[in-house]
Amino acid sequence: MLFDFLTYNKFKFRKWDKLSLTDRAYTFQKLEMIQARKLNRPVAQVIFKEMDEHLKGQFVPEKNVIFLNKMFIDEDYLRFDGMFTLFHEGRHAFQHNVCFSGKELGIFSRARKWKKNFVGYINGANDEYSFYAMQPVERDANKYALSRLKSFQGRFFDDRYFNATVTFEEKCFDDDKFRAKDELGAFYKHKIAKKQNEEYNKHF
Repeated sequence: MLFDFLTYNKFKFRKWDKLSLTDRAYTFQKLEMIQARKLNRPVAQVIFKEMDEHLKGQFVPEKNVIFLNKMFIDEDYLRFDGMFTLFHEGRHAFQHNVCFSGKELGIFSRARKWKKNFVGYINGANDEYSFYAMQPVERDANKYALSRLKSFQGRFFDDRYFNATVTFEEKCFDDDKFRAKDELGAFYKHKIAKKQNEEYNKHF
């Protein structure tokens, strides 16, 4: 909408630095409201809580809640990492809304692929990182979040933490593919698809 920029601008350091933790959390909630409108899905409640530093966020579809690591509002330099994570989890909210809305899904649609992936979701435990990172719903969520973050380059071009976050997330997105090739071999896509089918079939 016309005044969305007011929410975006609060992530600029000169404004962010003056916000209380409560106001910072509310700014993330306002950003979620904007993203939900853009993706035409219900607005999720954004809740910050203490998490392990390696766990950034989680979307809980049963409650329509996005949990984010409290470090994103505690540490100024992590606010754009928090923005990326909100976009990522919000994309999962969109995926769930598309897959489980009750509408018939096309046989070859990406929504059908997402739904099958959610049923046989791989959580990345043990030695399954590549199976986790390269599964359709995660790859799509990362691609979307990176695209949304990069759309703000004109607004935050002079913020070193913004630029560092974009560079880091771009590298992670590319590295996931290289890691999959290294861990699973040249036919990694076939192996990942096979693994996903195995996980899916466990539920039937």
